[in-house]
Amino acid sequence: MARLFLSYADADAAYAQQLRTALDVRGYVVWQDAGYTDPRSASYPAMIEQAIVGSVALILIWDQAAAQTAWVERQILFAQRLKKPIFPILLDTTPLPNTLVSVTPVMGQSSGNDTARLLVALANFPLTQSSDLLYKFYELAAHDYIRERKHAIEMAEEMFKRDEHPDEVFAVLAYLAQHDLYMSVREKAEELIAAATTPASSTPSLSLGPDEARHVFGVRCKQGHVSFFDKRLVCSAHSQKFRQRVNRAGKTLDELYLSCTTCGEEIVAYVDCEGYQ
Repeated sequence: MARLFLSYADADAAYAQQLRTALDVRGYVVWQDAGYTDPRSASYPAMIEQAIVGSVALILIWDQAAAQTAWVERQILFAQRLKKPIFPILLDTTPLPNTLVSVTPVMGQSSGNDTARLLVALANFPLTQSSDLLYKFYELAAHDYIRERKHAIEMAEEMFKRDEHPDEVFAVLAYLAQHDLYMSVREKAEELIAAATTPASSTPSLSLGPDEARHVFGVRCKQGHVSFFDKRLVCSAHSQKFRQRVNRAGKTLDELYLSCTTCGEEIVAYVDCEGYQ
């Protein structure tokens, strides 16, 4: 059954526990903080990210308290970065963040007595319509064992070939390539992304579909690490990474100063940012 991540403010912990119990009874696996990790500790952000990576969706318990909680905001943004569906439950009239204006929420009650209505809504939620293969990919991508995360990358390759959930798979793969603690996992993910984003005129590659792959480019630092960047971010007029336009091999390109996501070394990249500024 699908694993879910509950995002909520401390003030709504009682409601979250009632919801978690109702979901558990119906077979959902709901991630729960073990309780021994201090949110101020260095390991806490990585633990939360891994939990969201391994979940098929984020259920957001939203009210004024949640709107004022930095960790809730961070969890929403990270889930969106990974293309995870977000399912908001409104406990008061506090407006949802602008990034969720297109999402249809469920009206909740602070007493927690609306679980039956919520579960009916969940039955039609996109997470129940995804494939078991995508669930398995998420589970392995967040696994504690290196070999299982590598297996997730092998699954990603096969899913790319069949054009199954390419955007969702690519988002998680990019996260592994940049943030996994082990270089062997990062390198394996980097190699697959490099193959997937190779232009059709070069060596044969996997197909990610134009919507996502066309925005991504890879750059290798002097240490040999390959980092991947999204033009929609680094080419923005508001980005501090843009320096100047230069002529390279007869073509005018944008000179970007970036940082290797593995070692932090500065990389100078020459990219065509036309249309992104």
